[in-house]
Amino acid sequence: MTEESFSKEMGVTHNDFYRLLPRAMGETPYEISGANVNGTLGEGTVSIHLGEPQVRKIALLAIPFAKVSFEFKGVAEEVRSQFMHHFDLHFQRGGG
Repeated sequence: MTEESFSKEMGVTHNDFYRLLPRAMGETPYEISGANVNGTLGEGTVSIHLGEPQVRKIALLAIPFAKVSFEFKGVAEEVRSQFMHHFDLHFQRGGG
């Protein structure tokens, strides 16, 4: 079990993030404290920080996004991978 942290940009507003969060967290018990989400994952923990809301403009198109940081402590690689697959699945957008 190791520590791992990384960040990524997610194309969501803060309202969308918190609306989709319960399903994305699945069976993982968690608490929300401001822009931080702390959960128990296996024998370790996951901490998620939601960055400031931002907007990317492409011509007349405005796309909201936020930097989301993940920190895993004491979580086995397989458990971490399964968690992130489930989490990302619930934030996917439709497309062609």
